[in-house]
Amino acid sequence: MSYTIAENDRPTVEAVACSGLDNRELSEVMRAVQQACQGSTIVCGTDNLISMESRCSPPSVPGALGRVLLMHSNMDEESIEMLQFAIAEQMDELLYSEAPSLDQPVFITIRNDVPESIKEDDMEWLNSVVEQEVEQYGMTTPLAKCKEAKGVASFVPTLHLEIDGAQTVDPLRSTTFWDTSTVLVFDGLVSEHLRKRLLDVALGRKESNQDDWDDVVEGPNPNRWVRGGLSDIPNEDKTEEDEADEGPCWGLTEDAVGDICFHHHDAIEEFETILSDLFPRFTVTRLPEAVFGTTVSPLTANAPTHGDTFNYHIDGDPSLTPPSPWTDVYGRYPNRARGKPRFVSCLVYLNEEWNGEKWGAPTRFLDPPTEEAYEILPCPGRVVIMDQDVGHTVVSPTAAAGKRPRYSLVWKLILHPKESDQDMFLAGERISDWPEPVLFGSAQQIA
Repeated sequence: MSYTIAENDRPTVEAVACSGLDNRELSEVMRAVQQACQGSTIVCGTDNLISMESRCSPPSVPGALGRVLLMHSNMDEESIEMLQFAIAEQMDELLYSEAPSLDQPVFITIRNDVPESIKEDDMEWLNSVVEQEVEQYGMTTPLAKCKEAKGVASFVPTLHLEIDGAQTVDPLRSTTFWDTSTVLVFDGLVSEHLRKRLLDVALGRKESNQDDWDDVVEGPNPNRWVRGGLSDIPNEDKTEEDEADEGPCWGLTEDAVGDICFHHHDAIEEFETILSDLFPRFTVTRLPEAVFGTTVSPLTANAPTHGDTFNYHIDGDPSLTPPSPWTDVYGRYPNRARGKPRFVSCLVYLNEEWNGEKWGAPTRFLDPPTEEAYEILPCPGRVVIMDQDVGHTVVSPTAAAGKRPRYSLVWKLILHPKESDQDMFLAGERISDWPEPVLFGSAQQIA
């Protein structure tokens, strides 16, 4: 590799400040930095390093891991980027090899503008670089909100299901807690008017009567839908069965996904306002690209038809995130851990008419310890919110549905705590209004 600098000095990189690392971990990290510098003329130093075992806590990023190494360099931006990539490869070996040396990531950032004054307010500087990273990658960008969401009949779920219970270890706290995944069903969030408009967005129609395509007779419109277009599983989590089965499944074309994700739609904005109002204790965001890259869209749609095949899968799990800017900032942790961002998905059934008893196509949720399944039938405007780490699958419509697709929009969301050490219970202050949870399968085995 070839590095350049603006001056006639040798390229240097010097560790300036770090937080959240003990001596052994710091030694491992610096060894990784030095290995990344091997084969080049870069001088790597630690003489002026300020090391703090306590973790930084950026005020605007509750839930951040707080393990940071700040380095200063005299190289230009392109050379720094090359070095950071080389360091990331070395860090992956420490974190993800068969015998890892570190159990949590470290956010390593190299700057060429670190002032001498950092020695006076080093922790503030570390907080600042974390906040800048989060802002750069849009990790906490809240959902867009309109002035008012109209027609919300109730923020109280029809069903509150708890499933897949287990004793879970929180590695960041070194504690064990009883954990269950949550599935919520709402039948009063989406008005009939909003449902129609959301369906128009999914179908690419400007008006409900604009499209002459008869999907009851002909199935999904191939101008908008494509076999194999449904992508809601991170690539590294896909099995061979997933790869074999995803071909027959209808999903939006690439252009259509771009349309619903990146173009403004009043109906999308109105529903995202409802989601923000539903969870006022959290900052609700779409899944940022910083988590899984471009492989998983934060907003998509699906249209299963009779004969399609699907497998159980999870949408995501913060304890299994790949090496990424997100993982560097937030670490790996169990979903629903106190004070950490919670990964949830939201499904809205869109058909104007759907006879669930006759046409089927439920969403099926798996309780792995008991191998039992719980089914939720679609009906017009119904909303299902679920933890992303709960195993689930689409079930294809019955033969009685003919070629009729079962349409739905799907959001991948993250609920960010607004305070450090905040509990991540979804009900919050509304708990007294919510129905008693249905404890299904292993969730009944409360310890």
